[in-house]
Amino acid sequence: MRYRMHIFLIAVLFIQIQIVFAQDDSSKPSPKILMAGYVKYLQQGSFADNSGLATEELIHNRLNFHYTPNDQFKIRLEMRNRLYYGDISKNTPGFDSLVTAENGFLNLSHNWINHNGTLFNTTIDRASVEYNQGKWDITAGRQRINWGINTVWTPNDIFNTFNYFDFDYEERPGTDAARVQYNMNGASSIELAVSPGKTASKNVAALMYHLNKWEYDFQFFTGIYQQNITAGLGWAGNIKEAGFKGEISWFSPFRQNPDIQSLVASLSFDYGFKNGIYLLVSGLYNNNGSDSIPNLVALTSASLSAKNIFPFKKTICTEISYPFSPILKGSLALMYSNSGNAIILYPTLTYSLGNNWVADAIAQSFFASENGNYKALGNSMYLRVKWVF
Repeated sequence: MRYRMHIFLIAVLFIQIQIVFAQDDSSKPSPKILMAGYVKYLQQGSFADNSGLATEELIHNRLNFHYTPNDQFKIRLEMRNRLYYGDISKNTPGFDSLVTAENGFLNLSHNWINHNGTLFNTTIDRASVEYNQGKWDITAGRQRINWGINTVWTPNDIFNTFNYFDFDYEERPGTDAARVQYNMNGASSIELAVSPGKTASKNVAALMYHLNKWEYDFQFFTGIYQQNITAGLGWAGNIKEAGFKGEISWFSPFRQNPDIQSLVASLSFDYGFKNGIYLLVSGLYNNNGSDSIPNLVALTSASLSAKNIFPFKKTICTEISYPFSPILKGSLALMYSNSGNAIILYPTLTYSLGNNWVADAIAQSFFASENGNYKALGNSMYLRVKWVF
């Protein structure tokens, strides 16, 4: 009971702080400073065939601060505060480590409370200085280096691999890096990014070239990824009215061993129908994937690596969405992998409650075949309310 009271008091404090910032002020602060964010409440219930219901509550607050002293510089500081309470955080071994796991060189995540199933964490996932002058764009600090093109799997995203199932993290992870981009003309650019790891074996550095040709956007990169030589390419364009995107990445250890080289490739097609239906079909090949079923908590909660972006060797995902009305939208994603004969269902309903308020109902169900019969490995259902300010 005491910890539920803590949850309630902290939630009230968060909301009061946001209301103070969100209120109109006749004095109007300088437009050089911008503060925004959101507060979300997420209720989760998880169960499997032979287990009872496990519940979890999450209050998720985000604060974004941007300072623009002039036309050349932009300073960014963004953080997320998360308060977990329930069966999952209490009974999952290493849950606190999953929450504090980071890609960055610096440790900018801290658990303020970690006791008896209650975990209160603050993580700074953006802290950078950006400089723009003419054709040059230079950014240093914790940032998101988004080299991915596809929606579900992004093999080219070697700096910030994200988890498709982590729907509550819209901003996606950042990393500590220095990035320099030179825009040669309106259709081509060169980008260099360097991200030091906590150890030398975690360093990532790469050079990417962008160009537009035949009404397609292409990108090519090469560099070092955690003691691997890496190279890859990606493209985005259209085949008639359908979108066509692809990414391929190759990794080879410094010590040559053809048995542990990695090849990850993803293709996707998407099409928007005139009646509002949107259809996406995406496929993944991961030569280092396995046929075993992964730990579901690790699959849905942890960041995956660019070399092993998904547990299975071959996976296909189909997603369909439809706006039933201006305030109600539904979508359904279905994944299938012949590795382990795994099926994942991922339906979502989104309802607009009013200005800056949104409610979501989400489910994730995992099935695998045993002796020709499919068995539910785990099911999770979520209800979420979000207020943006």
